[in-house]
Amino acid sequence: MNRLWKLVGGLLGVVLVGIALWWGGSRRAQPGSQPSGDTFETPPVPTAQTPAKTGNSSFFRRLSKNRATASLTNEVALSATSTNLIVQWEARVDGVLTSDGKEADKAKQMLELLPRLPEDGQVEVAHHISNLLPDQDYASLENLLTNATLPEPVLDVLIADTLNRPNSLKLPTLLDVARDPKNPKAGEAKELLTVFLEQDYGTDWNLWQSKVVVWLKNNPD
Repeated sequence: MNRLWKLVGGLLGVVLVGIALWWGGSRRAQPGSQPSGDTFETPPVPTAQTPAKTGNSSFFRRLSKNRATASLTNEVALSATSTNLIVQWEARVDGVLTSDGKEADKAKQMLELLPRLPEDGQVEVAHHISNLLPDQDYASLENLLTNATLPEPVLDVLIADTLNRPNSLKLPTLLDVARDPKNPKAGEAKELLTVFLEQDYGTDWNLWQSKVVVWLKNNPD
């Protein structure tokens, strides 16, 4: 009898184990089933993302466009407010050069135009004045060279013209420029005086003047 119960108990155990194995396998096979107990979830794998565009190129294009617009606006405003400014100056200069009349008269007309021209126009007109103005009328050109408010490129043309004038015009003009610390060409004028006088007298302008007088006596035109 005992052997019979042992046999029945063994069969029941086998059946229970089979049922348990079948139940566990069916749970794992169900989609969307969640694991139970202390398990570790696999972290999501990051996906590559398209980098956002900074828009730098478009920003600089807008900035450049804004600057160009501002520059154009300033030019228009300048033309509207500065009524004495001659915008189409090339035609005016050509008109003076091709007109009938003496060169001295043309130079005087150029002198009247110069303050009303933009910088590039002033430079060109300064060249024409240098070629047209006779020595006896040089005082008007000297007044321009000693005008420290003129653009430096214009003063460059004028000081080069001075070197082609007679000594009696050249050295006094260089002295007037050199003694004005506000003039951009003061240093250059002083260096030129030093070459002629072969001596640097610093900032003693009275001594410079007396030495120029002596030099001119010894080196007449």
